[in-house]
Amino acid sequence: MNADAYADLLNGQAEWLSVRASPSVPGPEWISCEAMVSAQLAGADPTGWWREKLQTAYGAQYQIDPPRQVAAMFVLMWYVGVPLYVATVASALTGTSPDVSPGGLAFRLHPTQHYPEEIALLPGPELAMKEAAAAVLEHCRTFVDSYAPGAKLGTRQRYGAIADDIRGHLVEATARGAPFAAEAVRAFGADPTVTVRDSCCYIYALPGVTACSTCPRFR
Repeated sequence: MNADAYADLLNGQAEWLSVRASPSVPGPEWISCEAMVSAQLAGADPTGWWREKLQTAYGAQYQIDPPRQVAAMFVLMWYVGVPLYVATVASALTGTSPDVSPGGLAFRLHPTQHYPEEIALLPGPELAMKEAAAAVLEHCRTFVDSYAPGAKLGTRQRYGAIADDIRGHLVEATARGAPFAAEAVRAFGADPTVTVRDSCCYIYALPGVTACSTCPRFR
């Protein structure tokens, strides 16, 4: 399959997210995963502006100075969610995946809610399922290991966000009857019997907001 075929398949699988193929990063409003990871590895803070947008939005909504870890954790979860969505859903549906290395992806944020609402699949190799699992884990771990948001996020939080997203996508793919879902569960090391998340978004720290039912705080 080529990038256009994968985009057609993935587009609409999640109602809040669209997918397209593009020969390059589509425009200045798009975020290049390769540029972001490279900047972090060089010691920069390329997600600082993104966290500040969330910090400002939460401050206006809740009329407080929100704890920094809320925006920090949402940006981490939303970033890794881009390559993980592509790798897991494509693998469960087809047994293969488009390129999910940093050079293979870009995304665009929702203008007011600031989560990724559109993904661009860039030119790259088609990956067998095990290759996709290895590539996406390397991508995500490189990002979370180099992520320095100025708020304490432990290893369990960082790596737990990856595991939670993999499990969530594959549980949903299994429920929908994706033909390669069982194989993908094994390839990505997911445990579909787990019902409590490994990571926490800290949303409970905002006024009037309660933790979700799968929050690890309920262990």
